[in-house]
Amino acid sequence: MDAFERIPVDVRWKLAAREVSALPLAYRRAIRDGADDQLYNEVERAVWGEQGREAGVIARAFGMPLRDAREVAEAFAAATRVLFGPDYQYEIGGSGPDEAVLTVRKCAMAVRAKEQGENPLAVCNACHAYSNAAIPGLNRDYAPKYLSAICAGDSTCSIVVKPARRG
Repeated sequence: MDAFERIPVDVRWKLAAREVSALPLAYRRAIRDGADDQLYNEVERAVWGEQGREAGVIARAFGMPLRDAREVAEAFAAATRVLFGPDYQYEIGGSGPDEAVLTVRKCAMAVRAKEQGENPLAVCNACHAYSNAAIPGLNRDYAPKYLSAICAGDSTCSIVVKPARRG
């Protein structure tokens, strides 16, 4: 058995997900002081938008249904937990005929921020960029609407997955 195989699969996943969820903070520390706020925020949104599109790759690779708001919310949450690990805890409820409410009870990015002595608000831009790309990437007919956010000091994140406005 080589050294990699000595690390149990579930431990590998937890360690990798822990590092992914800490990336917004690492980028912020490495780059933020050298860039103006607007440029930094644009770069951060672009990076996390690309990461968000990976949710669609994961969902399609595992044949997750994506026909309605609930299925999109379920696929989004499952793919996000794959990427961010067990510190991402959620539940899904309904709020209307074609809306689903994703309630995030524990956010891996906010957990990492607190562990590192950072304000959880520091991860909000990355999280929103990720979610704003991931949900329509799963099904372009849907978009997120934020009702609350852990990074902004709320006890949970509440995200409604609802039909996208076409304009």
